[in-house]
Amino acid sequence: MTLTGKMLALAACAALFGAGPALAQKQGGSLTVGLELDIPGFDPLKVGVYDTAANIAASLILETLVSLDDNGKAKPKLALSWSSSDDFKVWTFKLRPDVKFHDGTPFNAQAVAWNIARQKDPKNNCRCAFYIANILSVEPKDDLTVVYTLKDPAVNFPVLLARPGQNETVHSPTAVQAKGDDYNRNPVGTGPFVVKSWTAGDRMVVERNPNYWNKGKPHLDRVVLRPLPDSQSRFASLKSGETDLVWVDEFEADNIVRAKKDPTLQVLSYAGSGAAVNAINTKVPPLDDVRVRQALVMALDRKKISQALTNGLARPASNPYGDGSWVKCKDDGALPEDAAKAAALIKEYGKPVEFKMLFTATPRGRANGQILQQLWKSIGANMEIEQVDQATFPPRAFQRKFDIIGWRIVDFPDPDVQMFANFYSKSPLNLANFTDPALDKALESARVTADEAKRTEDYCAVSRIINQQATWFWTFQNTYYAVAKAKVKGVPKLYGGVIDVSDAWLD
Repeated sequence: MTLTGKMLALAACAALFGAGPALAQKQGGSLTVGLELDIPGFDPLKVGVYDTAANIAASLILETLVSLDDNGKAKPKLALSWSSSDDFKVWTFKLRPDVKFHDGTPFNAQAVAWNIARQKDPKNNCRCAFYIANILSVEPKDDLTVVYTLKDPAVNFPVLLARPGQNETVHSPTAVQAKGDDYNRNPVGTGPFVVKSWTAGDRMVVERNPNYWNKGKPHLDRVVLRPLPDSQSRFASLKSGETDLVWVDEFEADNIVRAKKDPTLQVLSYAGSGAAVNAINTKVPPLDDVRVRQALVMALDRKKISQALTNGLARPASNPYGDGSWVKCKDDGALPEDAAKAAALIKEYGKPVEFKMLFTATPRGRANGQILQQLWKSIGANMEIEQVDQATFPPRAFQRKFDIIGWRIVDFPDPDVQMFANFYSKSPLNLANFTDPALDKALESARVTADEAKRTEDYCAVSRIINQQATWFWTFQNTYYAVAKAKVKGVPKLYGGVIDVSDAWLD
């Protein structure tokens, strides 16, 4: 075991046993949550990737090996401790004993390994497999010890297992096999709540798990999850008492402002890591010329865009990390916002600058496109708005069938997975088609260096290269919101936009 591994194991134990006295949480009651979308299901083979609605529901029913504390560090959940090999390619987890799935079968190392093997099996052709391509194998050493072997090193691997997503949550192998195609709508986990009823498009009701391993939890008797896609209807449901907590985002700025002025409501917000980003295809003219790319980035007035779209709520981004990340750059290489210099670069290029940008076929997509179109037209660049449905977006991106495309660096507790996937020259997700040996070297170094300060230096070097070459540009940092009744307590930070009410209570 490395020194780092020992420290992680000790930290895990300290987090388990060193907690201070809890506030006086009240027991009982029912909480109704208004979601943006209907829940598509829970079987990774069926749904591929969990969206935010599925993540929120999964946090109640299913569990992960670790969770995140208030500082974004890994703390025990279904795993009690962990350690790594010297090269950070082998991670060993010691599991919590005496935990059972909702169907009464034991949670153990074999169950963890079975879940991953099922997702990775080529015969199952699961879209979920892409996200765990770095995991070569997961093997049970004994009932309570499971070993992950990775293709590439991951110095901060445990935190990557914390999100209640399609790859990280552990399902009952017995239930999956017994229910077959019906499992997607009949999930069985180890979580604090059990599915009681579920009517598609209307509501899912989960009730307290009487056999939950964490005695005294959960506090609530029941949670009701209701899909309410229309933002105004969702907010109105909160005011009327139909819901107790609702998902919102910064494009609903008016509702957030109203909620902040209402003493019966509270706004929960979290300034996460990551950002809304845009990839520029550096292999197509005129975007193959760095002067054109730099001009487009320098023409962006992010404060003006934020004001137009979100009443100034959206926070401008100049790198892919964000305020919620531990990566803090003194110099991220951001180009200045300078419309005059941008126009001069376009003039220096000397040829017509015409290109298309891909947006979702939504009013929001159109609004984003029109603002960028106006800013770029003012410097002599003509952008044509192309709108496609959400399902078309990823294939167009992966096939490089775009000039510029919107993307997102999501709120992850460690940058490595997304930074390496999006910016490494040989990655299939290198959407910008950009190669730079110094960029590759910094990305390679960051994933094998345990020292956080040295990793920060590497990631800031990555930001400087991308910004100076203008291969991608960032618009806004990720900020996540929910609005709740004042009586709702115990909701943790909204990591990745997930509203986790598994430990919530009503005052």
